[in-house]
Amino acid sequence: MARHVASPGNARGKRYTRFQKSGFTFETDMGFESQIMRSAGVRAVVEAQTAELAGKMVKAAPRGPHVTTDAYSIKKNIHPYVDTVGNEWVGYIVIEENPDARHAMLQERGYRDPAGRRHRGRFFLKNVLEKERLA
Repeated sequence: MARHVASPGNARGKRYTRFQKSGFTFETDMGFESQIMRSAGVRAVVEAQTAELAGKMVKAAPRGPHVTTDAYSIKKNIHPYVDTVGNEWVGYIVIEENPDARHAMLQERGYRDPAGRRHRGRFFLKNVLEKERLA
């Protein structure tokens, strides 16, 4: 089990916790949670989850009427990124990094064409996010 020992001379200062079975010691004032969140293992988990979600968004995205090239379609412009925010790894999914790409958000939420006709949204991004949320 755990044994708490106060450092000598300062009863309210640093506290050490030693786990008897594994011989592991950490100081409670070092913020071990933030050290864990900065670790490479957590980064790998965040990368995997972000890539999986981006893959599902690519699969759900509309294909588009591109005859000669598909480089400007929505499917080719959904990319996952992982970056640090403060002391934690955060996964981002960027849509339409290319300014020449089809407008994914117009496809998502709907739009009016120049003639004034309303085109309803497809809500492909919203549907993927709703399926992935925790209940």
